[in-house]
Amino acid sequence: MKLGARSKPLVFLTSNDTRDLSDALKRRCLHLHIPFPSVELEAKIVASRVPELAQSMTKKLVQFVHAVRSLDLKKAPAISETVDWAKSLLLLHAKDLDSALVQDTLNVLLKYEDDIQIAQGQLSKLMVAAAES
Repeated sequence: MKLGARSKPLVFLTSNDTRDLSDALKRRCLHLHIPFPSVELEAKIVASRVPELAQSMTKKLVQFVHAVRSLDLKKAPAISETVDWAKSLLLLHAKDLDSALVQDTLNVLLKYEDDIQIAQGQLSKLMVAAAES
């Protein structure tokens, strides 16, 4: 690169669609929507980030997260929360995903108390979805 040469910066703006961007900013941006990955792909992502977690546990927790995302939440858990939850379960030496464990660790997955309460109210349904792996 030449001294004094100028290059235009490349800027990536990310949004979870909770705040509206101004029309002027949107006109200057290329919009790309990236949906949540499939259960299979997200399980591969989690397995690559938390390889020590048993494959059966990885599959159950990803199934559970996908079921949680179907609820009417303020903020659906992102892939990073799925990975964080997997790491937490590993640190807790969890062998299986059960209701008590989920109750005790939902705050890792969900960031709003209202969302935690919604998930707790649907826990039996969510546990059935996790078991369908």
